[in-house]
Amino acid sequence: MSNFFSLPDKEKDFQRYMAYMLTIIWSVVTGLIVAAGFYFLPQAWLRWLTFLSLSIFIAVFNISLNRFGYTRLASWSFIIMLWLYITIPNYSAGGIFAPGIMSQMSVILTAGFLLGWRGGLAIGLLTMGVDFWMAYMQLIGQLPAPSVIHNPITRWIGAVIPFGTILALQYYATNHLRTGLLAMQREMLKREEAEKVKDKTLYDLGERVKELKTLYAISRILQDEDTPPKKLFREIAEVLPAGWQYPDITAARVWIAETEYVTHNYEPSEYSQSAEMKTTNGTKVGIEVVYLQPMAELDEGPFLQEERSLINMLVEMLKIDLERRERSAELKDYKYALDIASGVSITGADDTFTFVNDNFCKASKYSPEELLSQNWSITDSGIHSPEYFASLHIAMQNGKPYRGEFCNKAKDGTLYWVDTSVIPFLDDDGNVYQHLSINYDITERKAAEEKIKQSERLIKKITSQVPGNTYMFEIEESGYTKILFMNRGTDTFNHPYNLEDLSEQPEKLREIFHEDDKAKFNDAMKEAYRTQSIISCQYRIIVDGHIRWRWMQAVPEKDKNGKVIWYGATSDITPLVDYIASIEQIIFDIGHVLRRPISSMMGMTNLINDNALSETEIKEISSKLHLIAEEMDKFITELNTVYLQKRQLTQFNIDISSLIDKRNSLFN
Repeated sequence: MSNFFSLPDKEKDFQRYMAYMLTIIWSVVTGLIVAAGFYFLPQAWLRWLTFLSLSIFIAVFNISLNRFGYTRLASWSFIIMLWLYITIPNYSAGGIFAPGIMSQMSVILTAGFLLGWRGGLAIGLLTMGVDFWMAYMQLIGQLPAPSVIHNPITRWIGAVIPFGTILALQYYATNHLRTGLLAMQREMLKREEAEKVKDKTLYDLGERVKELKTLYAISRILQDEDTPPKKLFREIAEVLPAGWQYPDITAARVWIAETEYVTHNYEPSEYSQSAEMKTTNGTKVGIEVVYLQPMAELDEGPFLQEERSLINMLVEMLKIDLERRERSAELKDYKYALDIASGVSITGADDTFTFVNDNFCKASKYSPEELLSQNWSITDSGIHSPEYFASLHIAMQNGKPYRGEFCNKAKDGTLYWVDTSVIPFLDDDGNVYQHLSINYDITERKAAEEKIKQSERLIKKITSQVPGNTYMFEIEESGYTKILFMNRGTDTFNHPYNLEDLSEQPEKLREIFHEDDKAKFNDAMKEAYRTQSIISCQYRIIVDGHIRWRWMQAVPEKDKNGKVIWYGATSDITPLVDYIASIEQIIFDIGHVLRRPISSMMGMTNLINDNALSETEIKEISSKLHLIAEEMDKFITELNTVYLQKRQLTQFNIDISSLIDKRNSLFN
């Protein structure tokens, strides 16, 4: 309830305040009139009670309208109700002679305050017309008899009421005028301050516009890719002064690395503002702006704080553009290198060519016009199965780079091989929108590889017929060997291991060595490692419980990295060892077994020659010589049978009869 009757803010909403105050004033005045009527004319109490009720209703109704924001409506409503409230009772209280007729002047003044001159004029004219009508009605005797007979005191009160109301309105108007003048003075001060703020804002906006124009002009210059860098940075230097507070006395200097670009009027000055940065490659980029005349000192010397931000932003722009140009130069170099070294093509998401370089066209023997907008399958040789491309398709679906070798078909039908790297490019949604393909011609390499494979097959075919096992191996300082290659040859391996087994566990090869030859073989390997010399070593192995002899021969050779590799073979020399053993046995038999009976025969012949023996003694010796000869004949026959059997058991099948000396000279 207290908020309902609270006083409106006069400065913020004067019309509302005025409607509220005039309603209160008239309500107070009306209350005083009714109170006087109750005192002086108590017999008309019902009339005074009706007036009081109407007065309260008028006040509450219009204050409510005013409170809810209908100020203009409340003003007109109040004036009309107030005029009716005063004018209508005059009709039954004496017409033009009624004391209350004077209060109409106060209503007209109130209308002027609330409704302006037009509202006051309208209420005044209405009042004059109604008063004339009541005067006319009184002249013709049509007015009713007065319902209240006033005495001099009540008539004086009736006259005082409009005068008091006018005084109240006069006081209110005067006070309002003084308050209005003070408010106007305050408003003028505010407007002056606002004008200063506006001028300062406009000036600052002008400076910002200059700065924005400078930023825009330099960005336009940097977008020019065709202008040489020297001319471009010189243009930037000439544009810079326009962005500062006093462009007429401003000069600028731009430096890139050790090269400077200055305005036509540049000279060093103590009033200087500068900034410098470095690109990722370490290139210095800087700007200096100078005033050529003494200036007032501001926050940053004679320069604005915003100009510090501007110069930093400009240097950042130059740095970014220079880095872009450096990267662009690098990309051009990379592109040039790619164009020289490889065939490059780009296909869209639909696998049609959108770009091909000269090398790609030379390899495929198509022109660019024949390839562009064509599917990549135009160069497919058809040699590869669909499964061959499976890994490529998976990589592209996952947006991953892929590298592989492909056989393509040129326009004339010839085939060529390429080592291809395919890089998919993804959009912001992660979808592949094009593919970059870098192709290196490896046709000669593939032909060389095929020749190497043929040579390898030939070597394997040749080595497979070698009577032995061929090896390629390294030797460690400990004497152990690392098998790099081995081939069976015509011999069967004397072990169950393959190359993978021996690569992981080379010591397994020595498990079949004869116990007495393990140390000998290892010492031979150590010596070969130390001297890097040829290896020639015979050793025994145990195969199915039988001793077999093998002969290893290998020659050393350094590879391109300086590592020594031995190339050689092992062969089974068991038949040769057996043959040599037979020869040694024959020599032993001749030297020891046959010499014993021959020595006995020679002793007996010497006894015959040196002594005169009787016939009986000679016969006895002859019989003994005969026994010795029979024994020798039997032994030689047995030796011949044994050696013949050994000769038949050997694997050598060589006819050496022409090499045998028949010793004919001994029997001639």
